[in-house]
Amino acid sequence: MIPLRSVVGWIVVLFSSLVWAGGEGVAADDPPWALEQELQVLVSSGADQSDDSAQLFRLASLYLDLGYGGYVDPEKKLASFQEGARIALKALEQEETSPDAHFLYAANLGQAVRLQGLVATALHLQTLKTHVNRVLELDEKHAPAHHMLGLMYEELPWFLGGNQETAGEHLLKAISLDERYAPARLDFGKWYLKHGRPQEAAKEFIKVLEMPPFKKRWIWERIHRPQAQILLRQIAVAESPGPSE
Repeated sequence: MIPLRSVVGWIVVLFSSLVWAGGEGVAADDPPWALEQELQVLVSSGADQSDDSAQLFRLASLYLDLGYGGYVDPEKKLASFQEGARIALKALEQEETSPDAHFLYAANLGQAVRLQGLVATALHLQTLKTHVNRVLELDEKHAPAHHMLGLMYEELPWFLGGNQETAGEHLLKAISLDERYAPARLDFGKWYLKHGRPQEAAKEFIKVLEMPPFKKRWIWERIHRPQAQILLRQIAVAESPGPSE
């Protein structure tokens, strides 16, 4: 039986900073209200019932981004992720060989089960792992999937496949594929901290601040930049010399 504490710890870390994939539409820096407006237009036009994979991808991405960074109310966030997972699964029926469809399904589903609690998390763990691995089977250069897999290896216990060295390799791979991929760089810095390497960690957090993403900058401004700033302050405090005797 999978220990629920271990499973939940992985899911919380995995999806606390990982939401960064999907279709394009509005400009990269458009605020959440503009994304919600686009979502309403698509839904009112019947896109959620469409077999057009491009529209389905866009909808799943909008639900994911708004649930993660736009909405505050837990019930609204959950509804957004659940609908995003439903739409992404519909897209998978149209294009099973699409890495983005697998990723959007795993990301939306993962966020939804995290909000639903322990049992839902445990029940869906294998599904999440299956779809992340399928992404990389289809596209070995998919940075978000490497990021997600790196967190899986880091947070899962060894008897469920956890491996700290492999985790670091996947996190490094993610940022080597996209140097402005802020959530992966944040987690790579945290991986350094976990292994007692604060100077390397600080370099990653500084890069998060110095290299904002070209896409979805509003998420970086709301979530990733503040996290990097807090972690840098914590490192500075921890490394500052104590009062002289």
